[in-house]
Amino acid sequence: MDNEQVKQNISNKNQWMRILYMILFAVILYLVMMLVTVVVIVQLLFALITGKPNDDVADFASDLTQYVYRIVAFLTYTDDRRPFPFNSWAEDETDTDTEEDDVDYEKSVESTGDVGQPGGDKRSTSD
Repeated sequence: MDNEQVKQNISNKNQWMRILYMILFAVILYLVMMLVTVVVIVQLLFALITGKPNDDVADFASDLTQYVYRIVAFLTYTDDRRPFPFNSWAEDETDTDTEEDDVDYEKSVESTGDVGQPGGDKRSTSD
């Protein structure tokens, strides 16, 4: 890479804006991890007292887990979308993509039957 390209990259306004957002989300991640600690303690207490974790707290923890994932994806340049509050809390395109991939995988497995398995091809055929 030549010096001119480096100078151009350093003076890129979009990179500096992303760095500012990354600092903001690093602080948010730190605060969220403290909240995760509180959730862990609450669930532990529920499990000790009632014998099972609280479903409502578990649902919140699931949402919180997705939020942490989105922040980490943004910080590591895995995803360019900024997490909440700059995008919707419920926005999760990766889940819909995963569900579609799962359906495609299940269809492909169903269509291959037992091909390649010991015992040969046992596809259901109408005789």
